Amino acid sequence: MAETFGWVPEFGGSSSVKARVREARFGGGYAQRVVDGINAAARVRKLSFAVGPADADAIERFLERHGGARWFWFTYPGAQRCKVRCDEWDRSYRAAGDEVVSVTFEQVFDPGE
Repeated sequence: MAETFGWVPEFGGSSSVKARVREARFGGGYAQRVVDGINAAARVRKLSFAVGPADADAIERFLERHGGARWFWFTYPGAQRCKVRCDEWDRSYRAAGDEVVSVTFEQVFDPGE
């Protein structure tokens, strides 16, 4: 059973989609394009979590446990729950007891619950 990432991000962040397309180029500048698969438009979210040191440690342990390869559930406020993976994050320190963990969540379409 997959785990759920339960921390709530700071307001803001960014969201992007890059459609996966196959393209064949022909002479005279002509090209044909086709969508590459049934789930060809995965969303990528860059988010920040302003937390204390204990929660920052817990977030990093969670991400390390998944190692960038295993997916987990995440619900962005106001959006539907989706499967994501995270292979990139960093941690910064604002002041004593005030830390920020910044992550990049990439939507995946792996089978299973």
